[in-house]
Amino acid sequence: MQVSEAIVTRSSCRAYGDKPVSREILEQIMDLTRRAPSAINLQPWQFTVVMNDEVRRLGKKLSRALGERGFSCKPDNTEPLPEVYGERQAELGRLMSPLMREAGLDRDFINTGSLNFYGAPAVVVGTLDGAFPPERALDLGFALGWLLLAAAEQGLSSCPIGLITSYGDVIKDFLNIDPKRKVVLAVALGYADPDNPINRMRSPRAEMDEVVRWY
Repeated sequence: MQVSEAIVTRSSCRAYGDKPVSREILEQIMDLTRRAPSAINLQPWQFTVVMNDEVRRLGKKLSRALGERGFSCKPDNTEPLPEVYGERQAELGRLMSPLMREAGLDRDFINTGSLNFYGAPAVVVGTLDGAFPPERALDLGFALGWLLLAAAEQGLSSCPIGLITSYGDVIKDFLNIDPKRKVVLAVALGYADPDNPINRMRSPRAEMDEVVRWY
């Protein structure tokens, strides 16, 4: 698969089948992930790969925490959002709602699904060394982008999950991650359930002239 094909064809998968992902394939993906660029070659990232029953156990812990704390998916803006971002969020909701109804999913699906990793058989949790400021998470972002493309090449579906940052303490405790590290993102990995309507969802992208400037 060409890199350009992986970029154009991949989408976030929110329903996975029962087929497990082999350790061999995950090792190949992580070997490519660690080759991502990093400023001054610091490589401040660490990845924890969670598989099979441990994914489900972690999901149960996070679901309990959701019931207790109620933190949900949101834009995380610190100032009022320009109108364009609200419009894009609303468009996503308009497109996803009928597919959720068809799949028999409730309104809280994105929150509950995120914290159960949408039933994926494997999850990669990316963390940043706590010695660095939040800006250094950009390096981790490069690596996670590499991970998504490497997974696509292996025929795997994926979904980046940001809600877990609100439950970082639960994840660090369960996975024995150094308390000083910052949980930045998780990526669900597995084989998509082709029959689930929610997997027909394709998030639209703004036209190039909206997001690219030329001088």
